[in-house]
Parts: sequence; structure tokens; C-alpha cells
Amino acid sequence: MPRSILSCLLPLLLSLPGCSDDVPSGHDSSGHESSGHAHADAQAEGGAEVHGQDERGLVFLDPQHPAHPNWVDVGDLELGDSTTATVRMRNVEDHAITIDSVLAGCSCTIPSIAALTAAGERIVGDARASSGVLVVPPQAVVELTLFVDSRLSPARNKDKLVVVRLTTDDDHDPYLSIELRMKVLSAFQCVPTELDLARIPRNGGALGRVDIATIGDSGRRLLDVLETGPEIGATLAEASPMGVASVWSLHVAVRAPLPLGPQQRVLRISTTDASGVGEGRPYEVKVRWTATEDVEVAPARMLFLRDGELGREIARTELFARLAGQTIAITGASIEGPGTEGLIVQTEPAAPVQDGRAARWRISVDPGANVSLGKLAGRVIVTTDDANYARFEIPIARR
Repeated sequence: MPRSILSCLLPLLLSLPGCSDDVPSGHDSSGHESSGHAHADAQAEGGAEVHGQDERGLVFLDPQHPAHPNWVDVGDLELGDSTTATVRMRNVEDHAITIDSVLAGCSCTIPSIAALTAAGERIVGDARASSGVLVVPPQAVVELTLFVDSRLSPARNKDKLVVVRLTTDDDHDPYLSIELRMKVLSAFQCVPTELDLARIPRNGGALGRVDIATIGDSGRRLLDVLETGPEIGATLAEASPMGVASVWSLHVAVRAPLPLGPQQRVLRISTTDASGVGEGRPYEVKVRWTATEDVEVAPARMLFLRDGELGREIARTELFARLAGQTIAITGASIEGPGTEGLIVQTEPAAPVQDGRAARWRISVDPGANVSLGKLAGRVIVTTDDANYARFEIPIARR
């Protein structure tokens, strides 16, 4: 990316919100409290019922904030830290309450749940279940444990709110929500946030780059890429500062041959502490890719979809030669199977084309204006002049 463009984009990207669960601007980031609590305080002082604290259904025990009992604050977390918070609730009814679902609004927060009965028995629930998560006997105490992994939080250097929602079969209060607040502190920002190399040929590998800038005045600096492994290499180079921010470019090379399928690696970069001299927590950059065959058809299945311009259904796909400089020629194309009679298979090379060869080919199946499509279960057969990828059989279907 040209530095002139990056210099314009970087301040904008650093200011973008992490996700919709960010704490509203009315919250004070220093104390993780909000002026919005004043309304709850006023309700409590006036004797009005407070959500989860009205002696019905599941009642919160030992809340951090008496007038806002479903509020949990885990404080500031340095990027890379993890922590847990436990919310306790008692079933004050004379009958069991079933918790049907537990859903956290961010992947950075993983819930687990159990109940402790009055007799001391511990009942472990399944927070991942879509129904029947936990049956809570009368007077039993629910322990909802929230594991927070700061690395998975998209919001950095700002207050963040994660809402954890519970649904129950309680007639009085079937819906409960826990508001978990945190602030993930990071001295660096990666642009883009991770390196996605998309689809790459298994025998070709790929190159990629991200830029990493300092945030604020932490004093920390990036030093060097730590051990990477045999299939991936990386180098770090410091660029000219952009205003008050120091900037480094991380160049990544994924080396062939590669196993087929999606892969992910985390590159760790050594850092200094706030003094700029001592050792700090390593900074991590995620790299992902999907290794494909050097020649592939994508999408791998042809599906008839209506073409608005032609006014009829057309099925399309493409054949790619993914190695650098690689070209291929389609030597034949046909279709077979029930319901495919009268369908026309067409192939067209994409520019540039040389001696009938191209790096990409468009493949389509057209019923024509006079053919009525019905049920079909067929396949398109494509042959090429590449001995390693001489034949492709592509399933074809209708919605």
C-alpha cells in the first residue's frame, strides 16, 4: 500500500469502533462507571423494583453495584491477558427454573454455568446447548462464570460492553442480561487487523504485508519477529514515523508445499517495555490462508441462478490456474446426467489470452431460450491440456 494512502487511512482505522457492543460514550472509561447508573440509583432509592433484585425468579447475589446488580466490571486488561468473572444468582421460587440458553455478545467472552443446591450438590450445565442448558432447583445458587480473552476482543483502548443474555422458563422474568465491562489496552495497532492471504496454490505459496503503528505514548517499541516455523517466514522493518506514531512493516512469506485446506498461524513479535529498553509482552499478528490445488474450479459446484439480463437461469463457475505465470487450455467441455438434455456448456478464456491459453476460464451452462429447466442431477466434464489437472467433474444443480 503506498505510504501516502496509508498515512490517510491509518488515523481513520485506529479510530474505528471494535463492534456494536462498545460502551456508549456516556460511560467514564477511567472508573468503568456511567452517568447512566444514576437512573438505576434513583429507582433503588425510590423503592422501585430493580431488574434481577425484586425477590422473584433468579435474584443476583453480592452485586458489584447494588442498584445495577447485573453489571460486572473486569477492569483494564493488557492485550494478551485473560480473566474470569463469576455472577451468582439464587432461584427464590418454590419451583425449578430451567435456563434455556446462554449467549454472549462477543467471542471474547465464553460462559460456563453450574448450580449449587441447598444440599450442597453441584449441577453442571451446558452453556453451549441451544435448549435445556441448566435446571435450577428451588433455592439453588447459579454460578455463571465468564472467561474473557482479551486477544479476541475487537475493541482496543476504549471501554467495551459485552451483553450476556439468558433465557429461562420463569413466568416472572424469562429474560436476564449481564453487562460485562472491560477495557483492552494495546500499545500497537495492526492495519489490517490480521493478514488474510485468501486462497493460495499449494505449490506456490504467497507473500503479504501488514503495517503496525504505536498507539498513544506508551513508550513501547517492536523489536523482531520471534520463531515462525518451516512453512512461514517474516521480517520486520521500521518505516518513517507518521506524526507521533512509529510504524513498522511486517512482510510475510508462506512457503510451498502446503497442505490443502484452511490454515492459521500467529506471528509473535518481541517488544520493549514502557521504558523502551526492557522486555515487554510479545505482540501477536494472525496470518490465515486456504491452500488450494494449483489448478482449481471455484465455486466447486455449479448452481442455476436467474440472470436478469437474459431473463433465464444460468449456471456459472470459473477455472483458475493459480501459480504465478501459469496458463492452461480447456480442450473439451460436456454435460451429462438426468435432466441435462439440451443444455449448452460454454467456456471462455479471460484476458490475457496467448495461443489459446489463459490463467482463468469462465464456464457456464445455458439452457437457451427454448429449454424449460426441470429437476436435474448432472455434472459438467471439463478436460484440459495440463497432465496434472487433465479432467474436472463439476456437479450441477438447481435451487
